[in-house]
Amino acid sequence: MTRETRLRCISSEAAAAVVAEATQPGDTVHTVRQEGAQVVIGYHDLRFPMDVAEWAHENGHAHDGDAAQVIVNVQVGL
Repeated sequence: MTRETRLRCISSEAAAAVVAEATQPGDTVHTVRQEGAQVVIGYHDLRFPMDVAEWAHENGHAHDGDAAQVIVNVQVGL
């Protein structure tokens, strides 16, 4: 079962950078797409959204609290 979570980025340009970095061609289970300044992360493996959020934060595309919210969401199944 594929789940989704959202990462709020600091701008739509930052969200585009996250999508460009996290896109995995050929992977239909772990996906990313942009909706304005948010990135919608589709996942089966919990590590994928956590890795995307961590990368976004470390590279200045998302605030710490927004990246942490992704981690909370996947841990509680949101």
